[in-house]
Amino acid sequence: MLSYINEQIFFILLALFVVVPMVYAEEDSSTPFGASYPLCDTYGYCQKPLTYTQAVHNLKAYYAQKRLNVIIVKQFGRFLEADVYKKGKMVEKVILDRRTGRIRPIY
Repeated sequence: MLSYINEQIFFILLALFVVVPMVYAEEDSSTPFGASYPLCDTYGYCQKPLTYTQAVHNLKAYYAQKRLNVIIVKQFGRFLEADVYKKGKMVEKVILDRRTGRIRPIY
């Protein structure tokens, strides 16, 4: 009888550890699986590659909707690397592919 109760308590605690983080997780705080620039088509290809200015503007606008700040770290080839901050603390590091419009987390 005692082991049956211990098993039930164990499974209840296990379920809480799995469910509680999902309930209290902040929505829209990062891009765990990536995102894309809205004006590019569904498959992630823009009609023309974004200019540097367009890419910076759109990356900042995308994260501003999530109440996050973006600082561009560097540009290499068709990519922009940026740090994303929330309340002064770095949340993630992303790259934006100017040809496809894809935003991918790298940190």
